[in-house]
This record gives sequence, structure tokens and C-alpha cells, in this order.
Amino acid sequence: MEAIFRYRTSYRCYTLAKAGFALAYLWYVADFFRIHSAYWDHLSLLLPDPRYVVLCGSPGLDSVLRPIAVFLNTRPMVAVFVLLSPVVAGLFLWGRHRWLQVAVGGWMSFSMIALNSLLGVFSSTVDVWVNLNFVLYALVALATSAEAWDDFEPGLSPARWRADATLNSSFAWLVVWLQFLVYIFAGVNKLVLGWAPWTSGAALQNLAIDSSMRDFVRGVHVPFWISLVLCYVTLLQRLVVPFGFFFRRGRFWSVLILGTMHLGYALLMNVNLFPLIGIAALIMIWPPRRTDTPPAPADRPSTGWVAKAAIGLAAVALTLESARLTHFAALPWENKLMITPGWRMFADGGAAAGGEWRLILASPRERSDGTGIALEALPHLWRDRFYINNIYNELLNRNLGPGSLVDRLGRGTRILYRQRAIAQRFAPTGVQVGFELYTWSPGR
Repeated sequence: MEAIFRYRTSYRCYTLAKAGFALAYLWYVADFFRIHSAYWDHLSLLLPDPRYVVLCGSPGLDSVLRPIAVFLNTRPMVAVFVLLSPVVAGLFLWGRHRWLQVAVGGWMSFSMIALNSLLGVFSSTVDVWVNLNFVLYALVALATSAEAWDDFEPGLSPARWRADATLNSSFAWLVVWLQFLVYIFAGVNKLVLGWAPWTSGAALQNLAIDSSMRDFVRGVHVPFWISLVLCYVTLLQRLVVPFGFFFRRGRFWSVLILGTMHLGYALLMNVNLFPLIGIAALIMIWPPRRTDTPPAPADRPSTGWVAKAAIGLAAVALTLESARLTHFAALPWENKLMITPGWRMFADGGAAAGGEWRLILASPRERSDGTGIALEALPHLWRDRFYINNIYNELLNRNLGPGSLVDRLGRGTRILYRQRAIAQRFAPTGVQVGFELYTWSPGR
């Protein structure tokens, strides 16, 4: 049956969605180029030693993979990834020649994994979403015949843009299925991990002081009744609205509701890639003007059982893995390959929102706040908060041993302090490092 694992979308929406995916990829590469630039400066002092980074969890295999990861994060290789990124993004949007697209999707995924391999402390759940789109794209290109690819996954063409025909796309079906799982399991995780704050109405009040909020709204008091209503609106958006993706009359409302949600996130929160990839995927769901699809030429074979089996297995695997990660942690190799669909965004309802730390430098000369010295080494991106939050959680969990993230932060800040002291021409003797934990509140 031809409709199995196919999604009807217009050519223009299909192309615009791909353009959004390409833009998300370029944004990701630009972010990690800045992170690497900071790493080559002073950031390496604050991060785990690459010689001990866990990549797959097997000591023997890790000893083989670590030198490869180190090589992929050298200046020449990062330059290769950065310089090729607009080329492969352009080829992805061009979309022609099936085997070329297998290579393009594979390279985009590989480059994301490589750039993240030693700097995972700056990675976000949304990066997994972006990467999985390229993995699924390569899978569809690999499993589909050349003729079916030209018919159902067409590349960039001015003539096709003008005609704006309705497509029956397997890639669009997987994109929509993945987005459906993102929202559904984001809702499920809120109920599993944050039942009390989300059902009592406290979650939005808690999240108002979360570090992800933009400065102009962070700490704004949210009246209880507004927070209560928005909590249930959020659960409705996650657990009910996505079902509209699969009904012709529901598609428009699903796009409108969730698109508005993403625009709100972009305005109020520092979650930059999340609104971009979310809106890009929603574009494919926008209902086409035409309900009919032009038949493929008679001499073109339809999608074979191999392609259908591959697409079906991918969909089942994504579903089962998303369900597993609601209760269990991802394996190290899954994290490094960025294939962990654990959609836990703000699932705890802001239980730890507002928690912050200060790094204190104590010496015979003075006792001072050294947080600014430490944070100056960060790349100054929206991703900085992932590192800062990791430090807070490590301090809470008392994970302070040699080689830990907190230990590296303390040692690295001491070195940076000494360098600054020498530049200011005073002797930095006997510097000790300590930490203070506190809860952020408006006006502090």
C-alpha cells in the first residue's frame, strides 16, 4: 500500500523545512567552532582531560576511539568541518542524486558527532533532534530506489517550486513521526518526573527564575492562576495537539498552536535551536493546498518492501528508545553518537530552578569572588548555561573528586588567577578555591 510511511506535504513546504534543517546545522557548526576557539584559548583548563573522556564505556574500545576523537577536534579537522558546512548544507538543500544524499546526510551527522565528541558538556537535547533528522534522511536515501527518490524526495528546482505539487514523502513521514515523539514524550516525562509541579500549577512559577529565561523576563512574578493555566496548556500542547499531525483537519491547528509556542520560546528563552528545528519540522505538517498527488510515471517502481521495512524499523526504534529513556539513563555510546531521544526538556517542573554557585578565591592577600575569572574562559554562547548548570549539579551531588568537572574548574581557575596576578604584577601565593551555593532570586 503506497500510503504506508508516506506523508503528504507540498513541495514548497518540504523545501522550506529542509532549508530550516540546513540552517540549524550551520548554526550548530558555528556554535561549536566558537566553543573550540575558546577551548584552544583557556577553556581546556576547565574541561575534562581528553585522555580520560568516556566515549563508549568500554575501556579497551575507548583507548582506540580517544585518539580518533582528539584528531577530529584538532584545528585542521575543525577547519575542515567548518569550511565544508555551507557546501554540504547546500547539497542537502539541492537534494539530487540519491547516493550523493546518503553521503551528505551521513557527513552532516558525522561532523556534528565529531565536533561534540570531546565537548559534550555544551550539548543540548535539541542537538539530538537535529542530528536524528540527518540520520533519517540518509536512511531514506539509502533504502529508496533512485527512481522513487526522484519522484518522492525531489531536490531543489525552480520549476517544481512554481508548480508546488503535493508530495508523498517518506522523509517527511519520519520527520513528522520524530516530532510527534518529541512532543509526546516531553509531556510524558513531565508527568513522570515532575507530576507535582506540573499538575499543581507551580512549574511555570519555578521556571520563571530558571537560567534559560532571558534577562528581561527572568524573575518576573507569575500569578498562581496564570501559572496553573499555562501548566495545563503546556501538557495539552505536548500530549494532545501532536495527534493532529495525522489528521487532515487537525494539521492547520497543530501547526498554529505549536508554531506559536515555539515563537514564544524564542522570545522568552535562550533555547535558540529548539524553536528553529521545531518550526522547520512544523512546516512539513502545514496542509498542502491540493489533496491529490500526481501519480509517478508508469515505468517508475513504487517504494519497495526493503525501504518500507527500514523506515518502519526506524520508527519503532525511535518509539521504543524514547519510552526506555523515560525510566533509564542513556548508554555512553548513545550519548556520543547523539541518538538518544530522551525528551526531558524542563520535565522536573523547575525543581532546581534558580540554583547558582560562586567560586571563591582565598589567599593571604584577599578573599574574592573568582566566578568571573572562571566564566571568562567560556565561549559566551547560549550554551554556556549547560556548563554552568552541570557545575551546580555536580556540587549538589558532591562529585568533587580528582578529574571531576568541579575539580577541573577549581584547578583551571587557580591557573587563570595566577596568570592575571602576574600580569598585574603582584605575587599570587597560597590561593585556595572554594564554592558557595545559593538560590537566585529577583533583585540579586
